[in-house]
Formats: sequence, C-alpha cells, structure tokens
Amino acid sequence: MKSTKPRLFSKNQKHCHDISQNLLRNNQASELVSFSEKKPTRFDLFLTKFSNLIMKDGKKTQATKLIWTMLLILKQKIKQEGEKKNQQSNSSTLLVKLIFQALENITPSLQVRKVRVSGSTYLVPAVLSKKRQENLAFKWLIESAKKRQKNSNGNFSECLADEFLDASRETGYARQKRDELHRLAQQNRAYIRYRWW
Repeated sequence: MKSTKPRLFSKNQKHCHDISQNLLRNNQASELVSFSEKKPTRFDLFLTKFSNLIMKDGKKTQATKLIWTMLLILKQKIKQEGEKKNQQSNSSTLLVKLIFQALENITPSLQVRKVRVSGSTYLVPAVLSKKRQENLAFKWLIESAKKRQKNSNGNFSECLADEFLDASRETGYARQKRDELHRLAQQNRAYIRYRWW
C-alpha cells in the first residue's frame, strides 16, 4: 500500500521554488532582493501620491505621463532661467528643490471647522495633521492647474508646471487659497475654546 504523503507543492510550483532557491544560492538574485528592500525616497513618495491624485478612471499610466511631461517642462524652464542669470548648476537638483519649495509654500497648517453651540454656528480654527496638509496642498495645485487650463486652453502639464513655478515664488491660486484659509483662522481665533475634537 502506498503512503499518501500530502504534497506541499504541485510539480510546477516545486520547479519554480527550486529555481528561485538555486538563484539565491548562486547570488544571482541578490541584486533583485536588495533592490526590493530599498526604501523609497521622498521624491518617489511625492510621485506616487501625486499620480494617484491626478489619476482619473484608473488610468495611472496617463497620470504618470502627465507628471513626467510636467517635470520635463519645469526642467526646461529652470534651464532657461539659469541661462538668463548666467548660472551653471545641476537642473535636476534645482527641480527637486523647486518642487518641495512650492509644496512647502502652499501647505496650510490650520483649518477652520463649523461648530454649532447653543443655536449659533462658529468657525473654529484647528491644527491640521501632516497628511491632511499634504493632501490639501496637492488638491489645490491640481485644482488651480485645471482652472488655468480652462482659461488658457493649454496643455494640462504646462499649466501644472506653471502652477509649481508660481507656488515656488509664493504667488498663484493655490497660495491665495492657503493665505485665505490662514486669514479666516486668524479672524476666528477667539472661538478656539469651542474646539472639542
């Protein structure tokens, strides 16, 4: 009588498992393992989050294409500005600095929420979490680029690049929204005692 030993792998799974074990023993796949364990940089996180926010109907390739064309346009504009000022520097590092400077300039630190107390509604200022701050900054950038695209009938990537340039110079629609929110929170600072969350 044959002993029926439970099989852990099917024949194909066993074959694939043996191949992967041989590769790991021979150190041929060590590069792949070390690459997958690498931590994503701040710029990588920016790209994934921004592409997810731009994406419509699950078309992520189109969203990433828009972002990469926007980055190329920004890089060209930085080169042109550097040539006007006769400065020689690496445009890639300047591009990353410009993007994070723009995001820092339009990131809000306060929010205003409506609270109803004894029949009257007050606008109560509160501090935003870091995640919410980033989300608002991204949404305002995308919204302002769409608004600019409607007015100028241009390409979305160009409008987005222009918005990043404006935000880095502390101008533009996204910066106006941030200043307006901070001004509203400053005006209603007396109602901070009604904050319960």
